[in-house]
Amino acid sequence: MKRVLSSILCAGVIATITAPAAGDASYAYATNGVLDHIESPAGAKWKLLLDESNLGGKELEAAELVLPAGTTVRGHMHGSVEVIYVLSGTYHHEVNGKLYVLKPGMVGIVRPGDTVRHLVPKEADTKLLILWTPAGEATRIFQQSKGVKPDPVPEATKAEP
Repeated sequence: MKRVLSSILCAGVIATITAPAAGDASYAYATNGVLDHIESPAGAKWKLLLDESNLGGKELEAAELVLPAGTTVRGHMHGSVEVIYVLSGTYHHEVNGKLYVLKPGMVGIVRPGDTVRHLVPKEADTKLLILWTPAGEATRIFQQSKGVKPDPVPEATKAEP
């Protein structure tokens, strides 16, 4: 599983980052990865792993998310591509009304304009690695959790009334 996770992270970073000139230290060459922690009132636990502060650009954000057993996150949209890698547990991923059951090692994808719901069966918590490209979604989620009104999802990705 570590090999798959490593491959996904490497592919995402390589695909979205143009390497800076040699010696450019505008990003962290290595990081312990935990920039911020939040816990929602419903018990979801977020760890922000990558953002502009340690990546040096707005190409990608990454977070670890633990969703408690029995969690249902209402339908919503994102302004970035969301890639969800299941680390442990079972994760139900409903995109545009179609339900997918993902288990460890599987990947779910949500594109801007898609409506997604996140569901976790009642048997056990689920741990996910979430990547957003371009950046912006983690910033919105973490700001909202701290009571800061986040920027809205871009117009092109809003659901019709």
